[in-house]
Amino acid sequence: MKTNTLAITILMLLLVLIYLGFLERVLERMRLTRKQALIILLAMLLGSGLPSIPLAKNLEVNLGGMLIPLFVVVYLLATADEEAERTRTLIATLATVGAVWFADFFFTQKPDEFFLNIDPLYFPALVAAAVAYILGRSRRASFTSAFLGILLVDVIAWGENLLRGLGNVTVILGGGGVFGAAVLSGAMAVLLAEAVGEIRERLHRV
Repeated sequence: MKTNTLAITILMLLLVLIYLGFLERVLERMRLTRKQALIILLAMLLGSGLPSIPLAKNLEVNLGGMLIPLFVVVYLLATADEEAERTRTLIATLATVGAVWFADFFFTQKPDEFFLNIDPLYFPALVAAAVAYILGRSRRASFTSAFLGILLVDVIAWGENLLRGLGNVTVILGGGGVFGAAVLSGAMAVLLAEAVGEIRERLHRV
């Protein structure tokens, strides 16, 4: 199976930045230590190679690409400081679902003619990251809403397949493992939030 270069590059960058301590502030706000973050990422990598777990008819879940990061998302929601942050995350998640569905429907129908030469499999992840950051406004909310947005779009796709009688099509939540769209969108949302936040702080110092 051909692994997307963009996904590998972003996730390896994330691993290196965490290991070197450049994302300490992000991890602090997400209530994770550097050691915990590295363990989670390594567990996701290992879990990605395991067989998918059946959940329902034509619905499976990948351990590294969905279950492990989903536990992280639940943890982030449970430890949110304010109810307003949870509400903002919910709104950002719903907006992300709508944006990803729109992008997937209108822009990825003809991969050979796809604009900007972006892999159509990962374009929804880019959309999710951008929308989640703009509406989430924090690292925690950005990661959570981007990840959940991709998850809900996949669940909707599974439901649509059942309604259409497509019994031979299996939807794998977190398909692609740690290099899949769900994890990639969350990682990009966090990196985007950190980059923009750093730029704004530097501009204020000038």
